Amino acid sequence: MHELDIGSPNTVVDWKNFCRDICAQYLVNNPMRIGGPGHIVEIDESCFGKRKYNRGRIIREQQWVFGGIDRQTRRCFLVPVDHRDSQTLLPIINQYILPGTTILSDEWRAYYPLSNHPDFVHQTVNHSQNFVDPTTGAHTQNIENTWMRAKRKQKTHCGIHRSLFDSYLQEFIWRQIYNDKPLENLVRQIAILYPVD
Repeated sequence: MHELDIGSPNTVVDWKNFCRDICAQYLVNNPMRIGGPGHIVEIDESCFGKRKYNRGRIIREQQWVFGGIDRQTRRCFLVPVDHRDSQTLLPIINQYILPGTTILSDEWRAYYPLSNHPDFVHQTVNHSQNFVDPTTGAHTQNIENTWMRAKRKQKTHCGIHRSLFDSYLQEFIWRQIYNDKPLENLVRQIAILYPVD
């Protein structure tokens, strides 16, 4: 930055925040649902936060995120949540996952009502016994991989300020959608949001 004489570090941060805001606005303007008949969606929840000396229990600024990924399309949703109970997670499932979807999860008690849900087929894997259910082949390795990639982004920034956390998740989702041509699609979204008269 100094070698190129492009301005202060604040300018670079402001531009990065602006680009993330463009990604977030795209998702607001184009709400997405994943899954549908013949599709498999893996769901899970994960805690994002700082660890003391990069190990041990998460100690502060933690945020739980609930998410799902469609195995066929690789599209996903990631939603920050304050609680991981059925009353919180089931409305999110109904909002983001299309009827007719086969949903795979671990055996977290909040998912129990999915077994009787008329719109979904629900399969589980007991992670205390197997990573892959030997009978059904059910696993949640794709959503676990999604968590790893989303958290890697957070680590490269030495953590993320809480006020920007949602926008980082939205940027991650946007990159999942446009991973083949991110810059071209970012410029296209800027042109849509800020048309030249």
